[in-house]
Amino acid sequence: MRTLVVISLVVLKFGYSTAQEFKIDVSYKYIYSDQWDKTIQTYNVSRPFIADKQPLLIHGLNSSLSYMFKSAKNLKHGINVSYSYFRSSAENENLENILNLHFLNLGYILHYEKKENLKGVYTDLIVSATSSGLFRNVNGEPFAYDETTSKAFGIGGDICLKIGYCLKLKNKIYLSPFISIAYTPYLYSPLSESVINQTKGLTSKNWTGILTTQIGLTFHIRQLKYDEQNKGIRYQ
Repeated sequence: MRTLVVISLVVLKFGYSTAQEFKIDVSYKYIYSDQWDKTIQTYNVSRPFIADKQPLLIHGLNSSLSYMFKSAKNLKHGINVSYSYFRSSAENENLENILNLHFLNLGYILHYEKKENLKGVYTDLIVSATSSGLFRNVNGEPFAYDETTSKAFGIGGDICLKIGYCLKLKNKIYLSPFISIAYTPYLYSPLSESVINQTKGLTSKNWTGILTTQIGLTFHIRQLKYDEQNKGIRYQ
C-alpha cells in the first residue's frame, strides 16, 4: 500500500511538472443519431397501448479532462478523456422503461491560442476513439432479452471542433465558456436495436453516424513562471 501511494505521488508530480495546463469541462450535450431515433420511433408505433411515448435520446451531460503538454508555440497538443451520459425515460401503467446511454472518449487534442490577436479566444481540435454502452431497465430492473441481460456496446471514431473565450479568475485559475460540434461518422453497435426494440435488422443498421453539439464551461489550471524581462508572472 505504501509503495502504491509513493508511485502515485511520483506520477502526479511528473504529470504536473510536464504539463502546461489542465482543463476540466462541464457541459450540456445534444445528440442526433438517425438510426437510434428510427428504432425508438418504431418502438413507439409498434406499441399503441402506451400513453407516454419513449423520448428520443437527445439531451445529456458531458464532462472531460484535458492535459496539455508544455510548449512555447501558439499551437499546443495534449490528451483528452471525456464521458457523456444520456437518458430516455417513459412511465406508463405497470411499465417504466428507461434507456441509459454512456460514451467514453479518449483523444488527442490540438489547442490554438494566439495571444497577440483575439486575446482570450482559442480553438481546440480533438480526434478521439469513442466507445458506447446502451442499457435498458424495465420497472427498475435490467431488461433481459432471450434470457440475456439487454446491453449494447459500440466503438468508433470522433472528431470535435471547440471554440472558447478564456477569462482569468485568479492566479493560475481561468474560466472559459465554450461551444463545440462533433461528428462520429461510424459507430459500430450491432445490438442497439435489440436493446431498444427487441428486434434485429428490422428498423436500423448495425452502425450509426452521430452528430453532437455542446455548450458549457471549462476550468483551466495553468502553470505560471516569472518573466525576467517584464518583471512579472505570466502564463507559459
